[in-house]
Amino acid sequence: MKITVLGSGTSQGIPIVGCKCPACTSNDPKDKRLRVSVYIETDAGNKKPLRLLIDTSPDFRQQMLVNNITDIDAVLYTHYHIDHIMGLDDIRQINQLNKKLVELYANKETALRLKQTFSYVFDEKTYKGGGIPQVNMHEINTEPFDILGVKIIPIEYLHGPTIVYGYRIGNFAYITDCNFIPVSEYVKLQGLDVLIIDALRYRKHETHFSIDEAIEVSKRIDAKQTYFTHMTHDVVHADTSKILPAGIELAYDGLIVEI
Repeated sequence: MKITVLGSGTSQGIPIVGCKCPACTSNDPKDKRLRVSVYIETDAGNKKPLRLLIDTSPDFRQQMLVNNITDIDAVLYTHYHIDHIMGLDDIRQINQLNKKLVELYANKETALRLKQTFSYVFDEKTYKGGGIPQVNMHEINTEPFDILGVKIIPIEYLHGPTIVYGYRIGNFAYITDCNFIPVSEYVKLQGLDVLIIDALRYRKHETHFSIDEAIEVSKRIDAKQTYFTHMTHDVVHADTSKILPAGIELAYDGLIVEI
């Protein structure tokens, strides 16, 4: 399995427009953060790997260009907040390049909000020409499902009042936008090689893990390697990296992890 971090920033991205803080003015490319998303290539037992995208961020087009992404089989949605869905329209380039539909997977609420936000995509009366994404929506719950023989395990947790789905694929798990994981879901997170998890900033936040909270949760999950994502401009990559425990690092745009 090959995992590429397409974006590791919070909803505003880093740098934030007009901000002169150390992270926003940093020359370190690891402090330049697009909105969160990952791209996964994994063996599906076929001649080519299964290609999965988690969320279509507002920076999706740029992320495809920077990382030379030209094919996607399916998109797994975590939730319906704007920084996780607004790039959906750019799926149409994948349709045109590969002459195929892209499968979308989302929980009931997220599927409903996607259909509302992108009504022109899902309205049966709309002409489905080349300018409209060609997609199939699959409504999922917490039960495992498979895509081309690859098992996907949804992980349900809270982002403030919002229910969000993370995903486990093999020995990799992705948990963004989180401030509480139910005890029952920790069972799904045992024996991980790699975990990518939300760690917004140093200060506490009502809907996200802080750095300290993410460290505590990461120790409980005990993956072989953990990466923090969805970081604000409070987090300067070089400075924060110095204080993290062994086995925990900051993700950054363009990070590639292989399992």
